[in-house]
Parts: sequence; C-alpha cells; structure tokens
Amino acid sequence: MLKKIIYLLIFAVISFSIYAVFVNVYSDYQYEQDVNSLRSEYSLNDNFSITNPNSISIPAPLRRYVQYSIPANRDLSTYVRVRYSGKYRQDKYGEMHDFTVKTVYNLKTGELVSDWKIQENRLIFNKLREVLVDDKAIYQYKKLGVKAEKVVEREDARLFLQSRMMIDAVYFPYYYLGSSNLRLNPAGGNKTLVEFMSSSGKVDFTFEFKEDDSLESISSSQFVFGGDRVALSASYDNYINFNGFMVPNSIVVKLENNFDEYTLYEAQLDNINYQ
Repeated sequence: MLKKIIYLLIFAVISFSIYAVFVNVYSDYQYEQDVNSLRSEYSLNDNFSITNPNSISIPAPLRRYVQYSIPANRDLSTYVRVRYSGKYRQDKYGEMHDFTVKTVYNLKTGELVSDWKIQENRLIFNKLREVLVDDKAIYQYKKLGVKAEKVVEREDARLFLQSRMMIDAVYFPYYYLGSSNLRLNPAGGNKTLVEFMSSSGKVDFTFEFKEDDSLESISSSQFVFGGDRVALSASYDNYINFNGFMVPNSIVVKLENNFDEYTLYEAQLDNINYQ
C-alpha cells in the first residue's frame, strides 16, 4: 500500500512538472504571436521624432531631465525591449514572489506587449499578459499559468496599460517628447504635469525630479480599471549609463486600489535593447 502511494506521488509530481513546462511553452508562444502583431507596424528605417529637448516650450524640470538622460538625440529607436526582475505582490495582503517580465514597445504607435512570470516556487507560477496592439487591449492574470483569475479587456484596460507605458518610458525617455497624446505643463517647484489624452479618457501624471535632474517619481491620477478606482505610482533610483542613456537600475511601483495603496512590484533592470 505504501509503495502504491509513493508511486502515485511520484507520478503526480512528474505530471505536474510536464504540465508546468507545457504551460510555459504555450505562454511563450502567445507572447511571440503578440510581438509579431506589434512588429508588423515597425521597420528598421523608423526613427522617433521628438520635440527639440532644448525648447523653452518644455517645462524646465522635464527639459533638464531629458538633457540629463539623453546626451545625444539622433537615430532614436522606435522599437524597444525592456527586461527586469524582482519581487511581485499578487494581492494587497499577499506575500511577494520572484518575478521576471519582458516587454516590447513600439513607440511610433504607442503599443506594447508584456509577459510576466511570477514564481511561487520552482513548479507553481502565475502569468500576467499585457497586450496593447491596435484595437486589442488585454490585461490577463492567470493562476498556475492557465486558469484566468482576472481579465480586463478593451477600453477598460487601455488606460492602465498606457499608464504602465508611461512608467516604463523612463527607460526610453524621449517618448515623453515624441508622443502626440501627451501634454506637458508646469506644476511648480521641481515637478511637471504630463497629461495623457486618448479616446479612452485622460490621466494626469505628476513627474517629480531630484536635484541632480534625474526623475525621482511618477504618480498618476485615478482612473477606472476592472470596475475599481485605481492609480499607479513609481519611484526610481540607482541611475546608470546604458547605451548612452541615463536610466534607473531600480524601480518600485505602487498600486492604489479603492484608496488602499500597496507595493505591486520592486525590480532591478536586467536589459534594454534599442532597435
């Protein structure tokens, strides 16, 4: 009897391991399909056109930050891949787990595709898929990589995903001067108000800068996401020179959900690829 139980346990572990591998392979396939959709509007000849970083039309704190972070502003990439990893909290009262994320951005079209892997342990992991390509806007969180726990689609997901792009744009800061959806306004002191405007609505972002002209934090106004009132904020630290850009090596993102605020993830930069 004991031998049968041991065999059954071994069989269960092997089966679950095979299942985990299959789910991860399928998730990678989904990610590549989404990236291919995004890539269809991109070519190597595309360059990103931005407002002159020295223009007095740009609020002074943002102007100094762009000059600090982009020493040269020629042949700026339209197509950027960002990877970082760290700790992710799956709900406001939950513990934090190791995670990795890979995100591809098409700055010319304002689109993105993200694939998150959140590990509870070596075998059990959860997946978060973010897709903002053309009319397709999907935020999909999956338990065990396959069972959907939360799915937010279309216009209700769009502002959240575009807010995520604003937060990650610190790794390609020329986006702040190149997007036709952004309005830049003085906010007093060492701050700048950036308005994101689209057919989905408007979100205000307050940029706060450090004395050395680097970006310290971004905080959004509230907007509706999945039936909740939410807001995102990010803080940045440990700036490094990466391929000629001064970018933060550390990022901490907080989520305010119906007035409860908690750390969503904290991460270190792994890699950026500008194409």
